[in-house]
Amino acid sequence: MHADLAEKLGYTFKSNELLSRSLTHKSFDNEFPKKSKGHNERLEFLGDAVLDLALSDYLMKRFPELNEGELSKIRASLVNEKVLAEVALELGLENLIRFGKGEFKSGGSLKPRLLSCAFEALVGALYRDSDFQNTNDIILKIFFDRIENLDLETHFKSDYKTHLQEKLQGMLKQIPNYELEREEGPDHNKVFFVKIKIDDQVVATGTGRSKKQAEQDAARIALENLL
Repeated sequence: MHADLAEKLGYTFKSNELLSRSLTHKSFDNEFPKKSKGHNERLEFLGDAVLDLALSDYLMKRFPELNEGELSKIRASLVNEKVLAEVALELGLENLIRFGKGEFKSGGSLKPRLLSCAFEALVGALYRDSDFQNTNDIILKIFFDRIENLDLETHFKSDYKTHLQEKLQGMLKQIPNYELEREEGPDHNKVFFVKIKIDDQVVATGTGRSKKQAEQDAARIALENLL
C-alpha cells in the first residue's frame, strides 16, 4: 500500500520507520507499544510549520498584489481541517494510518481531524527524510489546482476599495477619490457609473446596480491597471 502512496507523492521514503511513524496514531502506540516505533504527533508539529512555510512562500510569489492579511486568509483556507482531510483521502491515508482498536472501531480512519493531522505528520516526515526543496515541490504539486482555482472575490468579499486604498497609500501616499459620474435607467433597474480620480486624473470607471457596487467595480479595474 505504501507503493501507491509513493506513486501519488512522486517520492519513495528512504526510511520506512519514519514513514510508518508519520502514519501511526497515538492510540496504536499506546495499545501496541512493541509494534510501534512512536506516534506521529511530533512529526505533525513539524509538518504544520513546513506546510505553512511552503504555502506562504508560494502565495507571496503567486499573488504579489495581495497584502499580508489577504495572504494569511488564503493560506488559512488551504490548511484548514476540511481541506487537509480531503488531501489525506486523495492520498489514501485512511487505509494507511494505524489506530488502536477502539479508535478504529469508532471510525477514526475517516475523522477529518485525525486525517488532517496525519497529512501534516506525513509532510513532517517528508522533510526529515529528504529536504525542504523536495518537500516544497511535493506540497505545491498537491495544492497547485486548489490555489489556481481560488475565487479571490469570494475570499475578500469583493472589497476592492480597501485593497486599492492600501495599495495607493503604500505606493503613492494618496487615497482614491470616488465620484458618481451618472445614473442610467429607471428606478427599479438603475445602473450607476462611478469614476476614480488620483491627482485629478481619472484612472478607472466602474458600473453597478448600486453606487457601492459601481465603486467596487471601479476599484477592481483600477487595481488591474496598477499591476
